[in-house]
This record gives sequence, C-alpha cells and structure tokens, in this order.
Amino acid sequence: MHITIDGLAKEGDGVGRCPDGRAIFVRGALLGEKVEVVMTEERTKFLRGNTVSVLEPNNHRIKPFCSHIQDGCGGCNLQHADGELQKQIKLRITQEAFERIGKFGAVPIKYGGCIESVGYRTTVRCSVHDGKAGMRGFRSHDHIPLSSCGIAHERVEEIMIKSYFGDIEEVVIRTSILTGKSLVIVSSSDKAIETLKDVQVISFDQLRKGESANIVEQVCGKEWRVSAGSFFQASPQGSELLVRTVNEIIQKNVTASASMIDLYSGVGIFAGTIGSGHQVTAIEQNISAMRDSIHNLGNAVNHVCSRVEQWEIMPHDFVIANPSRSGMSKKVPNIIEQTGAAFVVLISCDAAAAARDARRMVDRGFQLGEIVVLDLFPQTSHVEVVSTFVR
Repeated sequence: MHITIDGLAKEGDGVGRCPDGRAIFVRGALLGEKVEVVMTEERTKFLRGNTVSVLEPNNHRIKPFCSHIQDGCGGCNLQHADGELQKQIKLRITQEAFERIGKFGAVPIKYGGCIESVGYRTTVRCSVHDGKAGMRGFRSHDHIPLSSCGIAHERVEEIMIKSYFGDIEEVVIRTSILTGKSLVIVSSSDKAIETLKDVQVISFDQLRKGESANIVEQVCGKEWRVSAGSFFQASPQGSELLVRTVNEIIQKNVTASASMIDLYSGVGIFAGTIGSGHQVTAIEQNISAMRDSIHNLGNAVNHVCSRVEQWEIMPHDFVIANPSRSGMSKKVPNIIEQTGAAFVVLISCDAAAAARDARRMVDRGFQLGEIVVLDLFPQTSHVEVVSTFVR
C-alpha cells in the first residue's frame, strides 16, 4: 500500500489516508513523504502500519545511527529525522495539541533549545529477558535485546550491556556524571545478579523496607543528592536547560521580593536555584524526594510533604509547577488560583497534558502567556513544554 504522509501524530508517526478514507498511522514515515506501508493493525476508524520503503523522501531524512531501530526498539522513534526536522516536529506536535486539545487559536510557540543528541541519558529503564537488559518494542511488551544504546551515557550503556540481571523483569540504571557512582534498581532481589564493580544494586522491596541508595549529581553548579526512589530528569544537562529557561522567564516577570511555591518540587532543583533569595514553599508527596530536598536545601525552604490537592493553601506571589507526565489533576488550577499568585510557570513533559492544563488554567481566570518547547529527549518525539500564565 502506498501512502502520502500529510500529518503527524504525537508519538512521531506519520499520518496519511487509506483509499477508503480512514487515517493510517505510519511508523518511520516523515511529513511530505510517499511511502510503501505494511499494515500492522486495523481498527474501525484507523489503521497502523510500518514503513517498508520510502518512495519520495523528506529532504531532512537521515540514516538512523542505531541498528536496533530495525529490530523494533521502542526507545527512539525519530532517529531518521535530522536535528532541524526533529525541532519542527516537536513544535508542530505542541502547536496541534494546544489547538486540538486546549481549544486555543494560533498561539505563538517558540523553541528554547536542545541538549546533546547522543549519550545524554544518565537514567534508563530497561526490560530484562534471560538476564540481559534491553528495551521494549514499540507499542508492545516485547523485549528487544541491545548490544549498544546511542542515547545512553557511556557508563549506563556499559552497565546495561555487561551485566547479568537474573530472573528479574525490569531494571533502572542511574549514574552520576559528577562522581561516577552508579545504581542498579531492580524489581526484586536476585542473588544471581552480576554487574560491574562500584555499582550498587538495590531492589524496590529493599527501598520499601527503609534501605537507601543514592547518587550525587551536579546541576547549575550545585550538588544534589538523588535517591533511588526519587525522580530526576533523564540527564543533568536537561535539568540545567530547564532551569535556565524558567529562570529567564522568572527574571522578566517576577520581583526579587516575591514569594514562590514549588509544586511537585522533587529533590528541590527549582526551589534551590530559581528560588534562591525568595521565600519558598516546596510541595512534594514522594517521601524519598522530600528527604532528598531537605538534605539538599536544609531550612532555606519551607518543605511540605503532601499531595498538592491536600496541601493547606497559603498565599504566595508566583508558582512553578512541574507535575508528572499525566499533568495536573482537575483540582490543582483552582488551588493555584486560591494562592493569589499573579504569575505561574507550568512545566509539562507531555504536549497533550500541557494543552489540557493550560485550558483549565485559562478557565480559572488566568491568561496564557508564552509557550516554550525544549528538547530534553533528542531522537524521540517527547517534548518538554514550558507555559506561563498571568492573572
């Protein structure tokens, strides 16, 4: 089947039309291309397929540097697009989300930059089969064995390839660029696990029982303890680009004496950088992350270990909110409104969640300001969206 690609899905698939009018989502196809497609899934209203050959290529198509793309690895879905096209794809994904999901008109969206495109991930989640780490297949639970990973930091890649993980099903590998210390966090304890020297192995069961493990990483010139049970960006350079971007926005819109709320504050990165010199309240429900934040920042910040929805609301001047991929719950925009904050920065790691939350903020009386797209995950269709809101 020959398909002309005239659209783009949020997961990076090209979108075209079948002869019967149904949409088809084509993995490995780029905008403007004519491709030969083999169908992999058929539904009543749409189909899915894979690119077999490219009949009329996009000028920005390049050869993927990783052979595991052909094996079906689901880790990178844009390696066949050069850097400029990846930028345009991520801007378009965000623009379409704000128009289609957020119901906004043509809002201006700018590109705020990209980190190094290879070897950047210092945290990687892997599937395990027969003791060896790999990645899940695209849109499946299939295990794809790996002999290399071009987006993983070299130490993470070495641990991934050279370790034997026994009978466990999943592993998280995390390393510190600052110190070189690495963690292997496994789904359950297994005495058969063999990994490299100076790598600490700990299971989620051990973490639940109170045992601990951590690395120390450097972001924006400061050292941060990050425990095995705490969220941290996939790379410290990603954290730094995010902090720089948000700080530039805050400097333009907020006075030096303004008080700050850091919602979903994690290990304290925003509170300890952008919040420096401000009165800051940090809200975080994850106990591990909250303990890290207290260790990192001490009493310079008012720490509250609570779900944002259950926090006892206090007035503040501005808010930085950095929720998980699913975004803010329906209650949170109302909570932000009740703080009296005149300026809000929302950081979203999913364009659809960003657009939905932006609509909810506007419905609470805020005005949507600038929208900045950052590329913290090169070679993939994942985006980081920074949106601002003014009363």
